[in-house]
Amino acid sequence: MKIPLPSFILFAFGLLAVHAATAQGTTTASMNGAVVDENQQPVPGATVVAVHQPSGSQYANVTGDNGYFRLANMRVGGPYTVTVSFVGYENVTKDDIFLD
Repeated sequence: MKIPLPSFILFAFGLLAVHAATAQGTTTASMNGAVVDENQQPVPGATVVAVHQPSGSQYANVTGDNGYFRLANMRVGGPYTVTVSFVGYENVTKDDIFLD
């Protein structure tokens, strides 16, 4: 008998773009949010990976005790593919995410 794995509800996940100009004129963005389970409980220790599809650049972090994560110094634009993983849960992937 196959027992289904619980799933994440990833998008209590907000996107926040932060512009930061440096001497070279580089602009970066960031992404933050929370990972919760089907009962709206935080999932600490989940891995969040965002991949900038045109360049292959990867940004990753692990959620804290409250389920929140932050990915900083990201490329502006997109599309990004974001994947959340945690032992015992099905992975959740969201595509076509763009950062300002």
